[in-house]
Amino acid sequence: MEQIVGSLFGVSYHTFDILYDLLFTTERVIACIIQHPNDFRYRLTLKEFFFGHMLAKRTERFKRMEIAQARRHSLQEKPISELVALHPSNFEIRYSEVTSVEIPRGLFQPQLKLDTSKLPTTRRIIRFTIPRGQIPDAQRLLKLVLASKVKEK
Repeated sequence: MEQIVGSLFGVSYHTFDILYDLLFTTERVIACIIQHPNDFRYRLTLKEFFFGHMLAKRTERFKRMEIAQARRHSLQEKPISELVALHPSNFEIRYSEVTSVEIPRGLFQPQLKLDTSKLPTTRRIIRFTIPRGQIPDAQRLLKLVLASKVKEK
């Protein structure tokens, strides 16, 4: 039976404002979207036009946090088998498809780089930008679930 081994919170994928939570199970990594720019439409009112948009940005930030907390709460209530279907942007990466994994530390942010292949002729590299504080957790999780495929630098 599939179980959650651990997770990484607030990793970005594609751009810095698209955030996912990565759930590492015994069989796969499930990427669950937490925050997306299209979650909240910013509308400029006359008040913001004349007095600035600092207050509106603060309100927007709180609404984004509320959406993220609601999504995290719904993830906890659902069984693992339903997590990928919960949102159209959620996806999974099966461990059997991963050929190698590493955490390269660049100048700005470290990345979790998964090299995957479904067929011998196809190859896809998936990169998540992870917060620096989660590097030890990411390394521990990778050694736990993908020990034979971890590339050390």
